[in-house]
Amino acid sequence: MKFESLHTAVDVFRESKDPAAFRYVYDSLSSKLYYVCLRYLKNEADAQDVLQETFITAYRKIDSYSGNGSFEGWVRRIAVNNCLGKLKVDKQHFVETTDLSGIAVAEDDQQFADREETEARLLKALHTLPTGYRTILNLAILEDYSHKEIGEMLGISESTSRSQLARARVALKEKLEQS
Repeated sequence: MKFESLHTAVDVFRESKDPAAFRYVYDSLSSKLYYVCLRYLKNEADAQDVLQETFITAYRKIDSYSGNGSFEGWVRRIAVNNCLGKLKVDKQHFVETTDLSGIAVAEDDQQFADREETEARLLKALHTLPTGYRTILNLAILEDYSHKEIGEMLGISESTSRSQLARARVALKEKLEQS
């Protein structure tokens, strides 16, 4: 069966659990979601495992997708949660701090979100950062979560989220300038 769009395939899958529809969904989203996983996890094998877990979860919980909002956004949230779960299992820790002295804040925050950077260069720079920094950058800048939401997701304070983001921005800027 040929599908005209992701939306059509999702609807067919929700109604009939048609494997061809789910295959279309997988083929449409897997590369984007793999990149999301790879941004959080340094190891390609871990990213592939989490991607697989994400699609298994989406398959099993398709009935909980209400149809309101983007299906891609719903699956992306599953992927991010699975990545965070993997980081927790691997016992990644965040340093509690409110001291921001010595951290130079860039004049233009947009340089960190500059879409003209190649994915490979950004991914390489992200992978050189400590896990805490990488996670905070992903959640705050690339996923657009608030510090309150990040704190709740990671079990840290809002101030720790802010300080980790400030430090992560400086570290990422240095890595990008070196490459």
